[in-house]
Amino acid sequence: MRGRLGGENKPGVQSGMRVSRLELFDFRNYDQVHIEPAAGLNVFVGANAQGKTNLLEAVCALATTKSVRAGRDNEMVRFGAEACRIVAAVVKETGSGDTLLEMAIGAGTPQSTAERKLVKINHGKQPRIADLIGHLNAVFFSSLDLDIVRGDPSERRRFLDYEIAQVSPAYLIAYAQFRKALEQRNRLLKDIRFGSVSADALDTWTEQIIRHGARLMERRRSYITQLAQHADTVQRSITDGAETLTVEYCPSFVIPEGAVSEGDIAEAFRAALTAVRRDELARGSTLLGPQRDDLLFRVGSDAATATDVRLYGSQGQQRTVALALRLAERRLLEEMVGEPPVVLLDDVLSDLDERRRKEVLALSLTGGQQTFLTVTEAEALPEEARNAATIWEVKAGVVTRRGE
Repeated sequence: MRGRLGGENKPGVQSGMRVSRLELFDFRNYDQVHIEPAAGLNVFVGANAQGKTNLLEAVCALATTKSVRAGRDNEMVRFGAEACRIVAAVVKETGSGDTLLEMAIGAGTPQSTAERKLVKINHGKQPRIADLIGHLNAVFFSSLDLDIVRGDPSERRRFLDYEIAQVSPAYLIAYAQFRKALEQRNRLLKDIRFGSVSADALDTWTEQIIRHGARLMERRRSYITQLAQHADTVQRSITDGAETLTVEYCPSFVIPEGAVSEGDIAEAFRAALTAVRRDELARGSTLLGPQRDDLLFRVGSDAATATDVRLYGSQGQQRTVALALRLAERRLLEEMVGEPPVVLLDDVLSDLDERRRKEVLALSLTGGQQTFLTVTEAEALPEEARNAATIWEVKAGVVTRRGE
């Protein structure tokens, strides 16, 4: 779509952080689009595969520097295009005026320099991708959130990394440095296994993963401690007090009680790696570290009787936990940044029962934040939500505001 579409604020809407303008160029199925979302509830309506989710993905990519869907960044580039761009003007209650954010991604292969991201803030090119962090915060609710609870540990680590990265550029930098060091160490372990390199060469990369890994683990544990308190409160609310929710951080090695600082964790990490060194040399792979972290969710009538919801919970309980996590994330982000984040709801209402739909819609209507909600039919929404919403029609990469 070409041209401007405006979405004025509805009377009585109390907005926190919001996207006042969103432009996409060669992003997914969009050639070019420019919309000005309302401060409150924005409902994007259309059949499947028309581009609704792509709009939410673009906002989330600016918040986290990564796609919530793509394995590789270049998957966000429209087929046949050389690069894509996401541009958004962001207004904060705590700031003055708009902040213009931009991220460009090339369509090259992962090995080429053409895929390197470029980020700008108020038209100024930034030296680091992480400089984008903190200018926009968003919580992305998806029908795939159930995978956080019942899926592989990698899904739970992904959840952690995306959320912490939004409030900590240092975490994002440490994550990139850890992944680079881990890749080098694993390659070296394979070389040592086949006798082409001496085992003495391992020490340098071992210290690198300890240094950066300890930083990641300290931040993860701290974040989970805060998130768990909100998650339990939300779980009790959704279930009318019938269930408690305990969220536990599960590192791949034992961290002694009282070890809370990066230095303490690094010391425990070093000792654990020393203990498994022979096994690592035999297998040619790093066996411990944040790349093997996990989370445990326990639900019960009280903390003493709570059980692992992934193994023993019903699908209904698992969905409730997934929803509680996202709602808790929204609360924690507001607590950390001082204002509500943008809430992105991607076709989640159809997967929820009436009680949980009410929880989500109450958040959208009374939470005080800008909300993007995708649905296949606006008429399926309660009348209160339809009356409060600015409704957008999405069809084959074209976005139009209903009534214009």
